[in-house]
Amino acid sequence: MKGKFLTCETREGVMKIYVAAPLGQTRSPVVVVLQEAFGVNAHVRGICDRLASEGFMAAAPELFHRLGPRQEIPYEDRSRMLTSLATLTNADVISDIRSCINFLDDLPNADTSKVSAVGFCVGGFAAVLAGTKLKLQKIVSFYGAGLVRPRDGLLLTPPLGDLGTIRSRCLFFFGGLDASIPSSDVSEIEQKLKASKVPSEVQVFADADHGFFCDERPSFHPERAALAWGKALGFLREEAEERGAPPKRN
Repeated sequence: MKGKFLTCETREGVMKIYVAAPLGQTRSPVVVVLQEAFGVNAHVRGICDRLASEGFMAAAPELFHRLGPRQEIPYEDRSRMLTSLATLTNADVISDIRSCINFLDDLPNADTSKVSAVGFCVGGFAAVLAGTKLKLQKIVSFYGAGLVRPRDGLLLTPPLGDLGTIRSRCLFFFGGLDASIPSSDVSEIEQKLKASKVPSEVQVFADADHGFFCDERPSFHPERAALAWGKALGFLREEAEERGAPPKRN
């Protein structure tokens, strides 16, 4: 089920959003899909399409829109990726997600009364950050780095101290081989969530690395990706089914 890019006006100019929606469903629960550090590329668009086939309206805002439209960075171009990532701030991310939700609110087939967020890589960070500032129903964060400690050269700042303000249900996935997110960081996240009584689950795949969900990266782990996808869908469906949307099955 293929989506398309729509144009959203923001206070800082135009932002493209890739939107995929189910066929024949008048009102669909919304999932904001937050990109890797490589842009709203074929992988991210494919995730949106997959979510649409499962009964959700999925929307991926281009977080790099300040650099121009359709910023897609090859996975091997780490230098360009870091340069682009270094331009983002926490305020930019929140503004873009808010603009995306407001834009979807005007679409007749989007049910924005309760919105969830799913993010990968920097998008995993963004999904958690959004939960500290915006009203979200569910958060699914895949290997979101930078949640605990600052990263050299980046303006994004860790939201660890604000995790207690999250009112969403949260599901986190990490790879045990991920050098960018050491086990001590994962433990700090778990401890903060538990101490703050945030309803959450943290799953670490000991044999998976950063980017294990992406089939375009060398770190792709098909078994762990399949497990995580199934769990994430079940997590997101709970709310959809409570609200009367038709359940979807693999």
